Amino acid sequence: MKKSSYIMATVVLASLAFGGAEAQAAVSSTHTSENKINFTAGEGVVTPPVDPTNPDNPNVPSPIDETDPENAGTGQTGPLSIDYVSNIKFGEHKITGKDIAYKAKNANPFIQVTDLRGAGEGWHLSAKMSEFKSGNKVLRGATLAFKDGVVKAGSSSNISVAPTKSDVLFDNTDSKPFMNAMDKGGRGTWVTVWSGTDQANEAVQLNVVAGTPEANTEYTSSITWELADAPK
Repeated sequence: MKKSSYIMATVVLASLAFGGAEAQAAVSSTHTSENKINFTAGEGVVTPPVDPTNPDNPNVPSPIDETDPENAGTGQTGPLSIDYVSNIKFGEHKITGKDIAYKAKNANPFIQVTDLRGAGEGWHLSAKMSEFKSGNKVLRGATLAFKDGVVKAGSSSNISVAPTKSDVLFDNTDSKPFMNAMDKGGRGTWVTVWSGTDQANEAVQLNVVAGTPEANTEYTSSITWELADAPK
């Protein structure tokens, strides 16, 4: 018993002595280091189209739009660019004696804009449409409507203020506003998508007046998009 008690006491005393020596040797020292990163505007950067139904999707469908399979984007370079614009398809229809609103075949037509200037100066997207024509034949009175579009960021973590969007009716060749990013807003990639039923999308409709279509004729119209480097 005495031997055991002696050994235990020795261990305890040794531990206390060691702990005291460690406390005496402790030294406090501080130093501040720096971490740096520098950014420049995204000159020459081509931003590919995102998935308009889920912009965070890393596996972007190919083609982006099965109704418009050859459209891979504009290829425009930054820092301020229109990356993608859908070509709207309305298909083939029999002539009727009534005014008809033809629904777009595209399920998710969209427009994509990217601002990599890094200054937050805002921007404005507008467009104007030519008449529907086939040679010298004109589809008189036809109007094209875009409604109920939804604005989405190219990344859900984007903290920039979202641009606003407008419903648009092309009833003449005047320029119409589509999207507007105010000062300090619209940084990064943004889309407006007009989603609806595949082959019958009510968000994009071509209204044709009775008595105007001619048989065996394909009418075509062009939309010219303009991206200005300041808001309106």
